[in-house]
Amino acid sequence: MMKYSFMKYNKLKILCSSLLFTFLLLSCESEYTKTVNKEAKKGISKDSMVLGMSFGDTKQSFFDQCWKLNNKGLVTQGPNNRSVQYLLNSNKEDKNLTAIMMLFYGNFNENNIMTGMDMEFSYKSWAPWNDDMTSENLVPVLLDTLMNWFPGNKFITIESDKLNKETHVKVDGNRQIVLYPKDIKNVVVKIEDLKYKYPEKFKPANP
Repeated sequence: MMKYSFMKYNKLKILCSSLLFTFLLLSCESEYTKTVNKEAKKGISKDSMVLGMSFGDTKQSFFDQCWKLNNKGLVTQGPNNRSVQYLLNSNKEDKNLTAIMMLFYGNFNENNIMTGMDMEFSYKSWAPWNDDMTSENLVPVLLDTLMNWFPGNKFITIESDKLNKETHVKVDGNRQIVLYPKDIKNVVVKIEDLKYKYPEKFKPANP
């Protein structure tokens, strides 16, 4: 009887320890990981990016779209011919002073399929003496702009060990948008297809 009670006690102890360990794992799981896992389970595809471009476009279609936008006067060649330049305005009254410059270029895999986009934003009239045109002041403007461009889940704020700076992340289905200040002038925005970053989580649906 004593041996049976002891075994029962041990099983209960192991069960409690397992439950505690699971609870600690869930507690330690970051808000970012929880968000990604939740969005992966939805099985929703969000492939649109900016200016009529989407995940899955070919490199040639990216160039073709940029050419069309250039012919319409909407984009120009970026610095050193390494990016495409697009101008947008914030909601402030003096649009000449608050024009925002966006530089962008697609990310492509080994098959020349677009899996994301790198963007960099800055105030066109930025200068070291313009304290209100720093990247710190640009960040909240861009957060609002991106929410208008990509409605859905809100941005969450994380501390990135890799970047060593405050980073804002928004995940809707397989589309991830990361935003952080690069320096005193520029703000980096990266759009990624999580189906490529986390293929084990974002598995294609069975036909």
